[in-house]
Amino acid sequence: MYDIKPLENEWKKYRKKKLKPWIIASVSLIVLSVSGIFLLPKSKIDFSKFDNSFVIASNSTYTEDKKIENSNRKTKSNVLINDPLNKLEIEKSVTDQVNIAANDSSNAFVDIPILDGKQEKTVRYGQKGKAKVHLDIVDTTSVTAYKDVAKRFEKSHDIDDSLFLARSYYKKGNYKKSEYWALATNKVDSNIEESILIFVKSKTKLGRKNEAISILKSYLKKSNSQEARNLLHRIENNKL
Repeated sequence: MYDIKPLENEWKKYRKKKLKPWIIASVSLIVLSVSGIFLLPKSKIDFSKFDNSFVIASNSTYTEDKKIENSNRKTKSNVLINDPLNKLEIEKSVTDQVNIAANDSSNAFVDIPILDGKQEKTVRYGQKGKAKVHLDIVDTTSVTAYKDVAKRFEKSHDIDDSLFLARSYYKKGNYKKSEYWALATNKVDSNIEESILIFVKSKTKLGRKNEAISILKSYLKKSNSQEARNLLHRIENNKL
């Protein structure tokens, strides 16, 4: 057999000679790289730039928030102050308007129609495509305020307005006008019982008791209303 040991030693020596240049080159490259890093000039990062920008952004945000907050406070303050003023202006504008037609309303009386099964349905007009604007007038004694509502009714034919006038004039003891506005309400919507009852009570107060009783009895035949029945009893017994 051949002695392999000497051959292996020779092979190892040969291989070391071959690899030596590559090992030296690799080590040199590593040393140069490390040296280059340490030899580079040190650069400082100016964090003040970041701090300044942060402070500015914070101040800006805070300032804007304060402006918004102050603006909201002013708006709320203006609303609180102006709200009563707006109500006063509405009331003043109501009392400043005059309706000439309402002055002549007491001369336009006709008998209230009796309800029957063939009665045509009344169509409320003047409401299509418009949002209802309602002015509440409560316990007012202003003549011009009532005239303003009457003027508005002529345009809109809103039974809330005419019924309000009928109630108010009856309460004030102006029975001619309460009779007129009860009738005006009935012409727009004949199914509103309150307008019929106010009409009957107004006639009674004006001394036309028999006429009022006749109308009320005719209405009771169609409706059998307990409230109307009670009113009839009061009128017949002179307790109205």
